[in-house]
Amino acid sequence: FGDIISDEASVISGSLGLLPSASVGKGAALFEPIHGSYPQAAGKDIANPIGSVLSAAMLLDHLGLKGEAQVVRDAVNWTLLNSFVTKDIDPVNFYFTSTIGELISDYISGKISGSVNSENIELRKSTII
Repeated sequence: FGDIISDEASVISGSLGLLPSASVGKGAALFEPIHGSYPQAAGKDIANPIGSVLSAAMLLDHLGLKGEAQVVRDAVNWTLLNSFVTKDIDPVNFYFTSTIGELISDYISGKISGSVNSENIELRKSTII
């Protein structure tokens, strides 16, 4: 039943790829995106990593690492607010999974200050030989 509700809730966000989930019991907890596996995307660099990243933030919260969890959520928010999204969110102006992951990682590690030249990010989409 919870799976049905979470799938329906994805309509609000616009994509299953954006939502995290948690199953917390007395002795164990599992954190994962609500969409589960996505074998159709294997090797194509097109899966939306946001649900997985936000699931990691939920894990950090669960472990009592509230500040660290907030930094992860801030990185995701920055990415979305700057329109760095995957094809499921914007089929025309999209970025690959690896680019989104690198941007989130760079934001968390302080390599991105909050403003970025999107034209430079565009260059990441092309292959330079």
